[in-house]
Amino acid sequence: MQTLAFHVKDIEAGEPLAHANLVLVPLRGPRQGRLEYRLAAEALEAGTLKVTEASEGGRVPELRAASTDPGLILILDGEELVGAKQNRILNTSVLLAPKSETLLPVSCVEAGRWRYVAPEFKAGGMSPSHLRARKSRDVNLNLRARGRAESNQGAVWDEVAAHLADVGAASPTMAMRDAVVERGDSIAQYLAALPLPEGARGVFVAINDRFVAIDLLDRAETLARLWPRLVTGYAMDALARLGRKEPGLAPKGPQAILERLGQIPCERHPSPGVGEDWRFEAEDLVGQALVAEGVCVHLSVFPNEAIFGRGEADRPEPHLEPPSRRRRRRGGSGGRGPRPGGDTL
Repeated sequence: MQTLAFHVKDIEAGEPLAHANLVLVPLRGPRQGRLEYRLAAEALEAGTLKVTEASEGGRVPELRAASTDPGLILILDGEELVGAKQNRILNTSVLLAPKSETLLPVSCVEAGRWRYVAPEFKAGGMSPSHLRARKSRDVNLNLRARGRAESNQGAVWDEVAAHLADVGAASPTMAMRDAVVERGDSIAQYLAALPLPEGARGVFVAINDRFVAIDLLDRAETLARLWPRLVTGYAMDALARLGRKEPGLAPKGPQAILERLGQIPCERHPSPGVGEDWRFEAEDLVGQALVAEGVCVHLSVFPNEAIFGRGEADRPEPHLEPPSRRRRRRGGSGGRGPRPGGDTL
């Protein structure tokens, strides 16, 4: 039985940082391996990575990443890419090979736009943990059933719409990014109150005293470069849950979660890039890890709680609802969403 026990056995929790309803506990441990890479946001800015639509017409669940970089490039689960025909987020973490072209599995987080605003994508932020948790479980199901790292796109759109409503943000194209823009002052308060913990290479996240996520990297330098964007994603989730009484799971600490994680068997799938995509799901935890050359490059863990609000048998099959019906159901006009047919799943 393959588990992540080896990759989390030396991780120790530090003193928590807190602001409002958000608590971050630093996770420290020795660096894993000597794998070298740069982050996608850095490569996009340097011009050694270009991300475009997969074809001229575009396909919602795929983007094309072309690297001219001589080294590896890491792009994270839940990381947002902004531009082209509509904004997307990564369905899983991917390590791009040097000087390569890779099709990236993605989900749309801007339901009301299907037109070019730029030929290429630029780096955005990180998704809220609740959206990443929902997406993670659906990707697990689709990898198991069809060998494809696809989400339930309709569910992702529903999560984005609910998030915009929860934080009180307006968006003509139902874009997740607009919530970050509109709540920028509140996010800045979280960022100021939650500085990077020295030496940490991961973080345990709790909102309203309940575990919501763990992100663990292979080394502290990577977390330092990601910290503002990761905290922005956590803060967006916290803002959506301010004043909410949370039912369900009792609070759990980071050591208990990590110990439990080491007991859950993983399913290993080929990654779109370098390494393997390790997926796991139990009644209490769900998530994924990118493992390459014996190194756990990025691990993300979420509570497998009542995300869907119904039993497994009642869950909808992954599909795309026609944009016109989706707009009518939400009562908004928005813009034109992705067209049914060749441009979608």
